Amino acid sequence: MSMLSVLDQDEVLTVRTYKILPNSQVAWANTYELIVDDPSQDRNEVITRLNAVKNALVAMERGLLGTPYVLDRIIISTYVPDGVPYNPYTFVSYPINLFGTYNTPPAFVLPLQLCTLVKRSVAFGRQGSLLFRGIVNSNDADTGAGGTVIRGGRLNGIASILSTFLNAVRQQGFDLVMARGENAVEIGTLRRVTGFDVKPNMTYKKLNNRYFDRLRR
Repeated sequence: MSMLSVLDQDEVLTVRTYKILPNSQVAWANTYELIVDDPSQDRNEVITRLNAVKNALVAMERGLLGTPYVLDRIIISTYVPDGVPYNPYTFVSYPINLFGTYNTPPAFVLPLQLCTLVKRSVAFGRQGSLLFRGIVNSNDADTGAGGTVIRGGRLNGIASILSTFLNAVRQQGFDLVMARGENAVEIGTLRRVTGFDVKPNMTYKKLNNRYFDRLRR
């Protein structure tokens, strides 16, 4: 089993960011995968670089997230299901507990069921999808018979934050990838993300939609 105390070449890591609506039972998570481009056997260096990735995630998630919501915690782990078997050296958990920073008063936040679709661009094959809740306010979008459409200014703002995040990750010797697999990465599914394409049409997802499950299945 891989350990997170070292970074092996081409190892894939799983990153999960957990968000909540305070004083409610509403919680959701987003999952990302990183690949190690710059390996290290130095424990202190690994800790420093993972902490830098965490900081980049905090800046990205809080920059996108509306002020009513809280970025609760971030977990970075080797590519194994949580606790199967439990090994504390395969993951690191960072408590965050900070509110989102995106605010455009006097506008109100749109319902959490309205999600922003972001396509992950890749060199080959189909694009991957990311869905974000709570990052668009009422004055960022227009609603009509065809649905809710995000305006250009907010689309550009989201794209800029995601691009900054990708560059920050690469500066730490990682890259963002798309990967699948139950207990290990299926090599044929591994593709590097080259950029992001934020879609204007918002997508409706129930609060209990499996995409936002707090545990990877």
